[in-house]
Amino acid sequence: MRPRIDVMVFPEGKRKALTLSYDDGVIQDRKLVSILNKYGVKGTFNIGSGLLGDKNEAKVHGKTIDISKIEPEEVNTLYKGHEVAGHGLYHSSLAGIGSPSAVYEIIEDKRKLEELTGYCVRGFAYPFGWYNGKVIEMLKQAGYEYARVVETTGKFDIPSDFMEWRATAHHADARLMELAEEFINDEGFFKRTKLFYLWGHSYEFDFEDNWNVIEGFLDYVTQHRDKIWFATNIEICDYINAYRNLKYSVDGKMILNQSACTIWIDIYNQVYEIGAGETLNLSL
Repeated sequence: MRPRIDVMVFPEGKRKALTLSYDDGVIQDRKLVSILNKYGVKGTFNIGSGLLGDKNEAKVHGKTIDISKIEPEEVNTLYKGHEVAGHGLYHSSLAGIGSPSAVYEIIEDKRKLEELTGYCVRGFAYPFGWYNGKVIEMLKQAGYEYARVVETTGKFDIPSDFMEWRATAHHADARLMELAEEFINDEGFFKRTKLFYLWGHSYEFDFEDNWNVIEGFLDYVTQHRDKIWFATNIEICDYINAYRNLKYSVDGKMILNQSACTIWIDIYNQVYEIGAGETLNLSL
């Protein structure tokens, strides 16, 4: 039997995917969501539900910036078509407050967000980026399936561990557009499947008065929509996990997709589609 290698590709056979993640549920999310909607791009928004409605200001570069949180009743409508994820009830450092308090922060935040959104919240971003093995286990027990850290890679790798998911870049990275061009143009000899993950806080655009950064980035990448799958964090997580859970017959001629997602795979430069619950029979 000749060995055969299959390669995961994204929906419709695309070899690139892009996802965004923005933290804290601040009022600047209103403008960011409108920009994402303008370009037809999905985002994930990480919210500490216990802080919703809080009023805050910060002085930056000699000017006062409103960094208040959105109101609880806005969550369901503002983020419609996007993903709401957890960020700890009061944005506390989960690795430093003791296990009972950390469990409460995780569970109660999830409960409130699910009440506000009407769906199961399955993603998370570590407050301050601080976590340890205990925190990871707490998140898993609470039903979280991925968690984003603050360290970035400057690469387009598929994550090996979704509980320590590293982004490609923060939007303030000086190499942002250089990375975007590399992402789009560098196909490579083997046409590697690539994922661009961008993160930040929307209030930072007011701090720096540079909303043109996200506008310019989105304008550029969406010109290549035919090559890119634009998805939320949980959509990326679900898709990759579904691919990793494909089942194979002993001779490799049958591939079962037991997930609820349609999966696309590349076998020797031929793309195959395997529907949810379907078996691909390569001998037919």
